[in-house]
Amino acid sequence: MNDRQTSSRPTIVLDFDGTVCVGDAPVWEYAEAVIAGILDAGSTGRTDLDASLRARLGAFLDGEPGSPAYIDGYAAVAALAAGHASDDLLQSAYQTSRRALAGGTVAVSAPAGLADFLGSLGGSVERVLVTNAPLDGVRETLAAIGVADAIDRIVTDADKPAGWTSLLPVLLDGREPSQLLSVGDIWGNDLAQPLAAGCATALIDRFGHRAGPAHLVAADFPGLYDGIRRWAADPAGFTAAHQPTTAAASAPA
Repeated sequence: MNDRQTSSRPTIVLDFDGTVCVGDAPVWEYAEAVIAGILDAGSTGRTDLDASLRARLGAFLDGEPGSPAYIDGYAAVAALAAGHASDDLLQSAYQTSRRALAGGTVAVSAPAGLADFLGSLGGSVERVLVTNAPLDGVRETLAAIGVADAIDRIVTDADKPAGWTSLLPVLLDGREPSQLLSVGDIWGNDLAQPLAAGCATALIDRFGHRAGPAHLVAADFPGLYDGIRRWAADPAGFTAAHQPTTAAASAPA
């Protein structure tokens, strides 16, 4: 865990890719690196794989009806390249995409109004970024998209979901589970274990997959802002009053 410290304030835990940092350019960088590796290896039986992969990935990212319910763009690339790309190639391609992100050569942004929103919580809520990504590129990207000053500490290489077993006790530091709210776009990685532990949860359900229940659900991060403010004002009361749902709307106040 990076930048470890404790806080008496409620804690909002933020995922990185697809949550704080949005934009599909890193996924396309990953896809192109995978395709290049497959072509370099001369994979057999890959007739028009490159064109097919790009087309099917584009359909998924555009939310076209009938596209498979991959958990995110990276998973889509790996699935679409199955049988042609080795695990080593996939890992190498992922590292290529992270280097591009660190170097600022791929276009990403923060959700609309995120810096101001997190800034408004700063006095009352500890803001912690928890990501499976390596540290390389995370700090640089946070600075580039204008939210570095709105994050109190960063945890990289978190190994979610398994990593929650050790992360949650440290993040809660003896407080009631309602004092932590986890925000993310992959239910199984970001929300399932915090929810099971009694924490508050907020799901960004970009593709409408309804992967699992959460206290707050919206298609994008800005759609969660009002609900998160209600949680921050009274974490225990909010969690007690709101049942997790799969509906694509924030629960009422």
